Amino acid sequence: MTGVKQYFDDNAKQWLLDGYNDDGYNYPTAAHRVRIVADYIANLKRRNLRILDVACGGGNLAFRLASDEHSVTGIDQSQNMIDLAEARRNTLPKKARDNTIFLRHAVGRKTNFSKQFDVVTAMGFIGYLPNDKMLFDIAHSLLKPNGYFIVSARNRLFNMQSISQRTEKEIKKGEAANLIKELHGLYENIPEEDVDTFIRHFKKIAKRLPESMSSNQKTAASPSAKYASYVSRLNSEPRQSTPEGLKKTATQCGFKHITYYGIHPHLIDPNVNKMLPPQLFNQISGCLEAFEHLPISLAWSSVILGVFQKTNKRKRYGGK
Repeated sequence: MTGVKQYFDDNAKQWLLDGYNDDGYNYPTAAHRVRIVADYIANLKRRNLRILDVACGGGNLAFRLASDEHSVTGIDQSQNMIDLAEARRNTLPKKARDNTIFLRHAVGRKTNFSKQFDVVTAMGFIGYLPNDKMLFDIAHSLLKPNGYFIVSARNRLFNMQSISQRTEKEIKKGEAANLIKELHGLYENIPEEDVDTFIRHFKKIAKRLPESMSSNQKTAASPSAKYASYVSRLNSEPRQSTPEGLKKTATQCGFKHITYYGIHPHLIDPNVNKMLPPQLFNQISGCLEAFEHLPISLAWSSVILGVFQKTNKRKRYGGK
């Protein structure tokens, strides 16, 4: 975890730029996650929830939930991320400011938070841990009975759609057939009202296409490339998860699966992105957000967002 901490210390501002802006060929994955999480929690119809945001980054999710009048604690092991979150917190209206607190804290280190929270969120962090179980166990210890754990992970199923070096690795490991089988389990009829929403979105995009047909090198750069002076790299990619793998781990750790959402959709092969004018690929793919609440969305999305509820019924490995 030391390398991960250093990476986010070095790239705090750059990560926020790329996570929440759609400049160039960049897709604002973090912004998509914030919208889904905030909408889901709002639909719970419960007020003044106590929420813990694990690996809170610059605080965007915490600020959104605090503006909905929930009490949010954000923790992150990167001091630079916490400093950014605190600086931004100080610019908020008093009510939202009073509803948020940020703490530097390494995940896995002992806390005094046992069973205090109604909701625990962890966006994109699970892939930096040795296994999925570690984070589910931590969330279980932090949640009140029947509390919700909302987590996002990189979607391993997408390796079968994106045709990349990851696809080649899955084939060499002999895992491709299993992933394809899981993919096929996602296919089901799409409700007509969702199809109508998709068509309406597509028509709007079609009207804006002429505005997207001009490009130059400056506008094509990602937000961090345009505005940041330094971007470091991790030595290895974060782990990926599958929907069924997350469900299995959740059950073993005392959770039931509620629902999944597909984050960062791709309507066509992602390798085509930079062959098109900036943002054209993402604008077209964004039409698929009409289906983001359906299982099929996990077939074309690079990120899984899952909602789980604490049950206290743990199972041993092997299903015994």
